[in-house]
Formats: sequence, structure tokens, C-alpha cells
Amino acid sequence: MASKKKKEAAAKAALEIEKQQKALKQRFIERFVILLELYGGTTLSKLFPPTFIGENLFQLRYPVLKGKASPDHPIAKEKVVQFNSLMNYFMRDEFIQLENGNKYPLSWYPAEGMTLLNSINIVEPDNPAALTVIPFFEKYLPDTKYYEEVQDRLSDILLESTRYLSDLTTEIIKVDTTQSAVFESYEPKNDLFIRPFKPETVYLLINGEKHSAIQLGWVTPSMKWHMLKVKPSQLGFKVEGLDIPLDIFVQKHALMRLKERINITPGVMHEILFLTFAEDKIKHVFRDGKSLVEFRISNEKAGYFLVKLHGNQLIVHTFLFLTNDRTPEGDKLKKLLALVKTDKKYLEIDNLPAFNAYRIYENETLSKLFEEAGCGSLLKLGHLKQFSQIMVSDKDAESIERYLADAPYFRNKNPENMC
Repeated sequence: MASKKKKEAAAKAALEIEKQQKALKQRFIERFVILLELYGGTTLSKLFPPTFIGENLFQLRYPVLKGKASPDHPIAKEKVVQFNSLMNYFMRDEFIQLENGNKYPLSWYPAEGMTLLNSINIVEPDNPAALTVIPFFEKYLPDTKYYEEVQDRLSDILLESTRYLSDLTTEIIKVDTTQSAVFESYEPKNDLFIRPFKPETVYLLINGEKHSAIQLGWVTPSMKWHMLKVKPSQLGFKVEGLDIPLDIFVQKHALMRLKERINITPGVMHEILFLTFAEDKIKHVFRDGKSLVEFRISNEKAGYFLVKLHGNQLIVHTFLFLTNDRTPEGDKLKKLLALVKTDKKYLEIDNLPAFNAYRIYENETLSKLFEEAGCGSLLKLGHLKQFSQIMVSDKDAESIERYLADAPYFRNKNPENMC
């Protein structure tokens, strides 16, 4: 009885596989015919009968572009699933634009599109129709400017997909494209091997106590760690002797504060952190023996990394949101409003998700206040709500006005309260 059930299950599975294969073939034929007409009209489509497409080209087709776990570098299965979901999402609204004005989905390019471009060579050269069609395709073939532009667009999508999955506290995700026909035209497959790169946690002795940290670096396209080195003078430090580039270490405490106070996609925040210190001219404010290095998102200042020089190491100790005490803007806001740290925490203007929830940019009075304090850049970061890792309900901006009604800034602005 059990044997009979197994046979029935196997037969059912075989029928399902056959059904899926037929559907796959039908989709391939339909897309291929559409592409033929988009590229070269009915003249071109007549050169490829549906039977030839279904029986010959379907067997020779390139598979779809797909991320897989690297066989030599284990990675969690859910990360592979997430990568493919992100890649397909980013390709969803992208199109291949042809010179004749026609276009088709970028997602068709790795499989049906490349199969078409590589099938042009098998059209009989003595066919009169081919003489007018084949030259047209030459501008789209591998090693052409058009082909390289498509590669660049797909590379950007892969970069964006891996950025969303990366986190400097756990692992940086990169994709090996060397076994993908899209990037290596001689490859028969379209496999993207996903590789994790785990940063090493080190323990630094600071003022007699051990603190966990990560050396600041990022993974290059060549799949190698690039660790940054910065001259102390680039951050405002004066050193005796040679001003040589030093390693930078980021305390995990700083990354935790960055998450709490900015709280957008970790890979985005951490890559900005890396790129900030990779600049030739690092924007900073030097005060009280410490360097406050600007953290910018969409080129708008959102806060500072507090950096100290310890011997032959530069250490990022913490991250300060723009309104926090110990920043120039936060101190000015404190002076204008006579605020203490607990006031800022109560009002929830000490982190970006909550700050954005107030929609302060829609309130003229508060907008002027924050601009006067030097925090106007925060009013331009409302679009980051969609990237926030936490959901914060909209807040009433007027509640801030009511709370601060007796603050020096508002008393001085109101003639009735002036002596």
C-alpha cells in the first residue's frame, strides 16, 4: 500500500514538472517573438518560426539571472532568498530602451534577450532578409557600448541589493558575477554567487577598559577587504613628528548609537560611514581635543562621529545626532531653548525617525527655529521615512511649540513678552 502511494506521488510530481516545463517553454516562445518584433519588426520575426524557437532555441537558451549560495563560502539560505527578491524588485520598473524607440523589461534581458542576441549569428547569411537585419544587431552585441551600458545598470542593481543585506556588525554581502553570461558572455549559465565577508571584532584597551570595535573597511569589487587609513591632520589632530596615515577603529557602541539615532538600512549607513572617512578632505569640526566628523545622508548633515586619537590609532567612540548635546548645532539649540538632554529625549527630537514623524518642515515657526540652530538639513531628510527600520506614527509638531512656549527663543520672538 505504501509502495503504491509512493508511485502515485512520484507520478504526480512528474506531471507537475512536465506542466511547469511546458509553461516555461510557452512563456519563452511568447517573449522571444515579442523581442523579435521590438528589435526588427515582422521582417525579423519571420526568420525565426515558432517551432524553431520552441524546439531549438529553447534548449540553447540562457537561464534567468539568479543568486545562489557560494559553494566555497557558506551563507544563510534566507539571505539568498532575500537577495533574489531584492534584485527582482529593483529590476521591476527597469526597461531596455532600443534605438528605434521600442523597449522591453530589463528582467527579460539575461535570458530571452541574450538568447536572441546570440542567435542572430545562426541566421543563414545568404538569406536576403538577413542582410538588412543582422547589421542592425551589431550595435547590441557583446563588447559594444550598448552591451556595457546594460551591464552597468545590472551591476548597480546587484550593488543596491547587496547593500540592503550588508551590516558592518555582522557581514558584508558581495556577488561573484564571473559565472554569469550577462557579465561574461562565454558563460553558459547566469549564476550569481553570493558571498559573505565577516569583519573581525577586536578589543581595544581604552582608559584601562576593554571595548569591542571593528576596523573600518569595506569589501571591494575584487572581493577583498580594503581597510582605511587616515592622517590625523585630516581630522584636525596635531601630532609630533610624522603625520602618517593611521588605522581607524569603530567602537560597536558607535554603530549601536548610529542605529538608534538614524535607524535606516544598516548597509546604507555603514557604507556612508566608510565613504565619509575615505574622502581626501574629511569634513569635521575640531573641539576640546576631539574631532566631530560630519555624517551626511543625501548630502545633508544628519550628525557627527566623535573621533579621538589614541596613540597610533584613530577611534570612533560614538555617533551624535545633529540635535544632541556636544554638537555645535545641538549646543546652539540648547542655548536658544534652554533645553537639557532630558527635554530633547522627552520631545523625541534626538533621533531621525521621531524627528521626521513631526513633519517639522510643514511648520513655519519650528522650521525657522531649527534653521537658526543650524539643523535645517534635518528638514530635508523626510524622504528617509521609507527606509527607516522602525515605524513611528506621525506626531503633532504643535506639541513642540506648546512645550517650548516659555523658552527664551519664543519669548524673544513675541513682542508681548519683551520688556
